[in-house]
Amino acid sequence: MRQLRKQLLAVILLCAGTIPAYSQNSPGPISLRLTDLNAFREPGNNWIIGSDALADINKEGTLNAIPGSGVAVNNITATGKSHLITKAEMGDMELELDFMMSKGSNSGVYLQGRYEIQLFDSWIKLNPGFSDCGGIYQRWDEKRGETHEDYEGIAPLCNVSKAPGLWQHLLIRFQAPVFSNDGKKIRNARFTEVYLNGVLVQLQADVTGPTRAAVYTEEKPTGPLMLQGDHGNIAFRNIRYKPLEPATTMKAGDNPILINTEGKPYLLRSFLLFGTKKLTHVISAGYPNQLNFSYDLKQGALLQIWRGPFMDVTDMWYERGEPQLAKPLGSVIQLSDAPTVAVLSDTMAAWPDSAAFDDLINKGYTLDESRFPGFDYEYKGIKISDKISASDAKALVREIKVSNPPANLYARLVSGSSIENLGMGLYAIDNKSYYIQLSGNNTSLVERAWSSKSNY
Repeated sequence: MRQLRKQLLAVILLCAGTIPAYSQNSPGPISLRLTDLNAFREPGNNWIIGSDALADINKEGTLNAIPGSGVAVNNITATGKSHLITKAEMGDMELELDFMMSKGSNSGVYLQGRYEIQLFDSWIKLNPGFSDCGGIYQRWDEKRGETHEDYEGIAPLCNVSKAPGLWQHLLIRFQAPVFSNDGKKIRNARFTEVYLNGVLVQLQADVTGPTRAAVYTEEKPTGPLMLQGDHGNIAFRNIRYKPLEPATTMKAGDNPILINTEGKPYLLRSFLLFGTKKLTHVISAGYPNQLNFSYDLKQGALLQIWRGPFMDVTDMWYERGEPQLAKPLGSVIQLSDAPTVAVLSDTMAAWPDSAAFDDLINKGYTLDESRFPGFDYEYKGIKISDKISASDAKALVREIKVSNPPANLYARLVSGSSIENLGMGLYAIDNKSYYIQLSGNNTSLVERAWSSKSNY
């Protein structure tokens, strides 16, 4: 928490979304114990075990292991560029893992050591290709002739990558190729679903053969999991897999109504489901650079931010518009519905869950020439302007201005289970789920705790 004067807050996007849950009837997943590297075949000296990893968002290739166990960290050297290849072999499978990229890094997850889901530092790429994070990498065959060796490859449906140094989540549902009794392939390998940071990026994608840089060129019903280690520094944790179950994906509506912001910014007034609460006075803003946010006018609260497509408004605009809710389409970081500012008796006072009806008076909003909104309101008679902009693809920028603030007026800029000071005004929130960066004349924070979370 810090006393409020004027503050510029850059929320560097990179988000976490809802991951499809395992069925209650499914067998439990098998977890790879990362107390050591014994689950892998002849791991090289470029792989070490730690408890976490730390990357520099501004420095190419930097990735350091923090002592402990539970995380496999790759640091390429002149003599160490090996992959991690499991001793276990799998066929049809569901795989989940977390990964962290260093700046500019390049890696991949190879099912059966043959079929790659690309991992890449793609976090500001607006139009991703097959070589970006979440893509299915292309195949390669020199027999096709010069300039034609590369073929196929499938781009992700959208880019929901996070910034370097943040933990990201990958869920893959994979069907192995099928062979007849005489060994003839009768069905291609298939990525039935791939989710990156909770967002579907591949659906029913066939792969006609091993992708480029596979360790095996022949196809078989089973093979090991391979984590690529020769192209860039990367860390992995929480690796677990289980047999693939029959697809249970719910069928979406035939004609969803989606708002596209590729051409120009869009501001949407709507109801919004925030946790279990239905909020009634929400504005969501989407921009062509695929940075989006939702704001509660009744509380002066920045509710959520996300990267990727903007909004599904089917439940607002189809037929009678029930249940009247707008739904973000990208990978969402949920923040807080509590007011941003509060008058406190001292720094140990509890942060309020909401502002009383008479304490916060909404005065509307104004748009600048780029259609970035500044929200104006009075809180206990204090005039406040809260402007949020997205001038590039890296960050949302929040600027809070107050006219004649009293000494006991405070702003809570973020609330999280963990907040790590990375220096130069940069903080990693919720176990490196996203960043905030402070700038301005005073970037100090006073540590405090409310309830079960740390709040600043």
